[in-house]
Amino acid sequence: MARTGRNIYKRKDGRYEGRILIGKNGRRKPKYVYVYAKTLKEVKQKMDAVRSAVPAEDQKEENITMRDAAEDWLKEKKGKWKPTTYRMYQAIIGTYIIPILGEYRVADIEKKTFETFAEALDSHSKRKNLSGQYKKYICSLAGQIMDHAAGILRQGVKRPPLPEFRICRKAAQLPAEQELAGLKQYLLAHLSEDTCVGILVAMHTGIRIGELCALRWEDFDLDRGYLMVRRNLQRITNEAPSDGGPKTQVCLQMPKTSSSVRVIPLPDGLADILRLCRKPDDKYLISGRKSAWLEVRTLQYRFSSILKKCQIQPFHFHLLRHAFASHCVELGCDIKSLSEVLGHSSVQVTMNIYVHSSMKQKKSMMNLVCGQFF
Repeated sequence: MARTGRNIYKRKDGRYEGRILIGKNGRRKPKYVYVYAKTLKEVKQKMDAVRSAVPAEDQKEENITMRDAAEDWLKEKKGKWKPTTYRMYQAIIGTYIIPILGEYRVADIEKKTFETFAEALDSHSKRKNLSGQYKKYICSLAGQIMDHAAGILRQGVKRPPLPEFRICRKAAQLPAEQELAGLKQYLLAHLSEDTCVGILVAMHTGIRIGELCALRWEDFDLDRGYLMVRRNLQRITNEAPSDGGPKTQVCLQMPKTSSSVRVIPLPDGLADILRLCRKPDDKYLISGRKSAWLEVRTLQYRFSSILKKCQIQPFHFHLLRHAFASHCVELGCDIKSLSEVLGHSSVQVTMNIYVHSSMKQKKSMMNLVCGQFF
């Protein structure tokens, strides 16, 4: 049946069918009353008559607000998400969606409302200048909440199209080859420090920092020469900390996506080094001073300290992952294999985000093309 209005459908026999939500049954499933008429005007009149006969408390589901929908969405999905994902969505909803759209009825949100919402995002941010990509992400999240509300109401709630955003992707400024060579030289000279061993692993596998912090020696099979990525270590906020209790806690969880659970072959040279540094299986690759593991932020501090000792311009730890991917492409590695090593859901992600053409590559390309003419 073709929809011709809010919960009104044109039947194949030419009549109009109207569906009126009158509450929920004992199983919390929506209950409807159906009316039929030969004309659109007549079916609307019949629907109004049914609504006027339904007690106001039974119609409250029709008036669901974005605040209610967002809170219900978080509650329903919480058990399906990783703790870090839940906390991130909770923060976005609490910072942007509820303060701006919270009191709107879901059914009343239209294209203009969404555009106004997008324009107001900067004023609710501490940074005051959100990127177009992040604004698009927030609006997409609001759209998912509207889809969830539509599933509750089973009405003609339709999410508006996303506003247009100016999205500028800045290519990451990779560290120079000589800087990476200097860093590697320092790490090889300090293999007695497990932090240096861990950074060396990251440089030659492209592993994420949270995955690196979660690695234990049991994750390495040095006889066959591979490591298994199956955990991710992050510090997250406690949802409801008790009086005087910690506001955050360390969380060991599944990696970023299902594709991130992966087996990474180790270069022979790296496997040889790891055999020399081998510790019992239950030990973490990088240990902390007060705990068996090292936290992400602490590793970032240690990494910055090492860069300073090497007199290398500071750069973010994640750029080791970018540099690894770009170097693999320069050497002509298969993109599909690289994508699987990095744990990406698709080859397109690898190409769009992590692969950066070097000036050397561009120069070779230009010489290849222009060689035909000179």
